[in-house]
Amino acid sequence: MNQKIKEFIKSFKESVELAFSLAKAGFKLRNAGSYLGIFWYLLSPLSLFLIILLIKKGAVFSLDHIEMYPIYLLIGVIIYNFFSKTLSWSINIMNGNAGLIKSMKIKYEALIIAKVIEGTFSHLFEILLLAVFMIFFKISLLCIIYYLAIFIFLFLCILGLSFIFSTIGTYINDFSNIWSIATHLLLFLTPIFHFAQKGSIIHNINLFNPLYYFVTASRDIIIYNKMPDHDISFGIIFFSFTFLIIGIIIFNKFKSKFAESV
Repeated sequence: MNQKIKEFIKSFKESVELAFSLAKAGFKLRNAGSYLGIFWYLLSPLSLFLIILLIKKGAVFSLDHIEMYPIYLLIGVIIYNFFSKTLSWSINIMNGNAGLIKSMKIKYEALIIAKVIEGTFSHLFEILLLAVFMIFFKISLLCIIYYLAIFIFLFLCILGLSFIFSTIGTYINDFSNIWSIATHLLLFLTPIFHFAQKGSIIHNINLFNPLYYFVTASRDIIIYNKMPDHDISFGIIFFSFTFLIIGIIIFNKFKSKFAESV
């Protein structure tokens, strides 16, 4: 039993080390030949943030009562961006690395972990952008430390979903198009730029939306300087471990056939 545990720890360590190497290589390659480099990571959430902020007065939703709306909006945008973008990258991991998979023996898990780590790198720049706004609005930067606890669960949630998405994407070529449509729906259903009143239809729908719990908890800590409600905390833990466990099970069940399918 002890030998199996040691082998598992060794295998896990090797996968993580390989994942970090792949993530750094992917991060550098993505910015190679670009004049703006890492600033492209900020332009996507920043442009979405500015567009929504500019049309705020014409929104259907009532926004006047939302405290520190620019921070409220930016938190929603950067978490949504990290969530949707990383999962989009995960869909075509196996097909995108077909040559590598067929030519050499590689731990498939490392490819998934690498993409989530790469997404984390870009998310760190978004957090720096958030920190600038927090300074402007005189919000303590210590709140970002508390956000790290939420981020750990968000990372696990995205990792679990990435295992699922990469598996589906290997066998269903149209899945990336399906997810592209789903992200648009997710942007408007999740209270990114509006407020979901408890008891409303949108709020009830969001009870099944993992992104809702992470966004709400982050706003509670950063804007309102309070711990998230018990139901929000439970949702974060529930969705994180549920998707992680399901993702690992599905991935392990189908990974032996990846080389034949890509």
